[in-house]
Amino acid sequence: MAKISVNKLAELLVSANPARRRRILQDQKYPNAPIVARYRLAQDPINQFLTNGRDEAKLKDAIAKLRDDRSGTEWAIDDRWNTADALEKLLEMSDLIPSKDGEEYQQGEQNAPKLAIAGVDISIRPDFLISFEKRGKKYTGALKFHFIKNPDSALTKSGSEYVSTLLRQWLEIYGPDGTTPSHTHCLCVDVFRSATVSAPRSTTKRMIEITAACEEIAARWPQL
Repeated sequence: MAKISVNKLAELLVSANPARRRRILQDQKYPNAPIVARYRLAQDPINQFLTNGRDEAKLKDAIAKLRDDRSGTEWAIDDRWNTADALEKLLEMSDLIPSKDGEEYQQGEQNAPKLAIAGVDISIRPDFLISFEKRGKKYTGALKFHFIKNPDSALTKSGSEYVSTLLRQWLEIYGPDGTTPSHTHCLCVDVFRSATVSAPRSTTKRMIEITAACEEIAARWPQL
């Protein structure tokens, strides 16, 4: 079965370059040998920040430790420095991330189920789930963080909207029982550009476009 990450699907949807679209699919079908992911050291500090009352001291302490650690390879030092930059950006934009009383954050699962659309398995993997209650009704949301310094590689607003739409669709299927997805709390968060893009109230048009893209992927997959 064809497979693609939510980020790469969003990139494919906004790319008008046929060669780039083909390269995205080839890289998804034939990935390089596993490498250590950048910004992985941001996960625990962000979790501590979002799930423990937005204590800025925890993030600032993590930033200081990352900058002071000069051990390891040049790549490792560079990754820690970039991670510290990302955490500083997150502090600056934290007021854009939902934080009302009663909104609780839970870290997403690493092995979260994939979303199947038109013969394609899409890896969504929300970084955090948000739960809250409003007027006696239970709601959920989902956050996906993006740490991309290079503006040429950043998701466009349209690409971010596809991601947030798919977060909402994922919650429709895999969200906690008895809850309703909140489109305003399904957020694609571009940390280095201090931007958040929520899912639209109506996702019909985007889901039609996403489904069409998945049909194209499924058809091309065997020939790659």
